[in-house]
Amino acid sequence: MSTLNSSSEEPRVLLSLKEGVARVTLNRPAKHNSLDMELIESLLEILTSLHSHRGLRAVIISGSGDSFCSGLDVAGVMADPKNIQFLLSGSDGYPHNKVQHLALGWRSLPVPVIAAINGYCFGGGLQIALGADLRIAHPEARLSVMEGRWGIIPDMGLSVTSRGCVREDVLLRLTLTAEVLSGDLARQEGLVTEVAEDPLARAEELTAIILQRSPEMVRSSKHLLRDSFTQTDDERLAMEEKLQKRLLGTPNQMEAVQANLQKRPPQFKVD
Repeated sequence: MSTLNSSSEEPRVLLSLKEGVARVTLNRPAKHNSLDMELIESLLEILTSLHSHRGLRAVIISGSGDSFCSGLDVAGVMADPKNIQFLLSGSDGYPHNKVQHLALGWRSLPVPVIAAINGYCFGGGLQIALGADLRIAHPEARLSVMEGRWGIIPDMGLSVTSRGCVREDVLLRLTLTAEVLSGDLARQEGLVTEVAEDPLARAEELTAIILQRSPEMVRSSKHLLRDSFTQTDDERLAMEEKLQKRLLGTPNQMEAVQANLQKRPPQFKVD
């Protein structure tokens, strides 16, 4: 387990990398992993490192202690105007700002990202979770678009990451009311993918399945289903054909076929 340095005794984020799987753990449990500047900057650093990590196959995001993330530490972050200037400044190499990158950065990774949600998942925490490709929540987790209580709108990419998950009218209701949903109800409304009594164990289970699939197929699937969302039907079909042609006959695709025919675990080559 490696950590990112922090001025406090405990690192704000824990990062481990093993067999192509990155496990990212928000680590401010006494404050339900609320987002102060140290935690925010650590997450941004981790995103940069993961984008350049060779051999990455999947990412799991979770929170230490009783909660995933209770949202922005408003008093701490907004006390200094320089913090707001930093968060709203550009994110190098991307068309969005740094605070939006806290959520959109996970979507731009080429591999699946799974958020394991327990306890509080409010405001910025929910937006980070929505940046993941899959969200596994405890049935009694508490989720909310909380920003309206502070007189602001959700500005970490919610208008992008919620597309295809939550109906527009439902999202507006959740934004205006800041109501708190259980994990079960959040699944019904589309905020989470599924519920599990042990979200982290379920995330590990899904990751193990992903590791049994061709790395190129996994990356192509995320690319197709994420990046074609705003395209026309003709453009989507063209992308399908282009990606499929790249996969057919490659060593890992042939290994997937042989492993299935021979009823054995596949042995994929990972770049």
